[in-house]
Amino acid sequence: MQKVSVLIMLFLFTFIISSLSPFSAYAYELLIGTGKVGSFSYFAGKSVCHSIVRFDQEVSCRPVPSDNYTDNLTNVQAGSLDMALVNSKVIYDAFHKAGLFRFVSLNYDQLRLLMPLYREPVSLIVRSDAKISRLSDLAGKRVNNGAPFSLQRLIFKELMALEGWQKDSFSLYQSLPSVHSQDFIALQNGSVQAMLHVGMHPDARLDRGLASDQMDIVGINGANVSILIGSNSGFTSQVLPAGTYADLDADIETLSLETLLITSADIDDATVDLVLDAIISAKKRLQSAHPSFLASKTNVETLNNSYLHPHPVAILFFQGNQSRL
Repeated sequence: MQKVSVLIMLFLFTFIISSLSPFSAYAYELLIGTGKVGSFSYFAGKSVCHSIVRFDQEVSCRPVPSDNYTDNLTNVQAGSLDMALVNSKVIYDAFHKAGLFRFVSLNYDQLRLLMPLYREPVSLIVRSDAKISRLSDLAGKRVNNGAPFSLQRLIFKELMALEGWQKDSFSLYQSLPSVHSQDFIALQNGSVQAMLHVGMHPDARLDRGLASDQMDIVGINGANVSILIGSNSGFTSQVLPAGTYADLDADIETLSLETLLITSADIDDATVDLVLDAIISAKKRLQSAHPSFLASKTNVETLNNSYLHPHPVAILFFQGNQSRL
């Protein structure tokens, strides 16, 4: 009986010591905020989680979807999410009380940048018979500016301000959502002649439209757009390479948003280092899932040029791992 008691005591002692060891610091679930289920953001969150779990099997990871742009920022700030994928325009508006955040009184000073993960192109989709070959050709046309509170609507308003347009600058100013492809249907039947596409390529709906010779992709570029990008207000540029679609035989330079992996200043340093190491270690696997992942090289200058403060561990990580990028 005494021998059994000693064994029990040894078991309890071993259990307590192992639970206090540094290794167990990673034995918990990471929650990463993403866009809604079915979005590329959600797919990206699942890919990041898969990379983390493969890298360290003591960690579990789960993407947490949301339909609301403000939710991920607020939940990371409050600590109910460990990290989140948020596009650069949303981050900019949150910090400058613009766009959807004009009437939001929350302060996001606890948010920290870990790294950019991928770019999301913004382009014009136009009817082939509309004689639209550049952004400035939209004046006088029938346009869909996107559903209320959508990224399409927010960006279209930015472009209108850039060009000095008002609603009456267009012969028709629609606000159709993408639900049930209402926007694409309106473009196909000719009730609108142009709309914004914010999302990853290739897009199956656009592929069908291009194949039918009803639609064209127009890049958003030029002097005014360069000024917008240079203002560091959340936009960057991107090239859609020829061959992205069977009918796309030339590169298209266009506007883009960068999706950032963010966290809170309160997160522990070991977790930040683990996540960054896992993502960089999985670079080839991520790019095989989609070539947009980690397509732009991250360095200390990239992190420091952001209006969102980089996490100190991210700075140290990218200083010491340039050869792996």
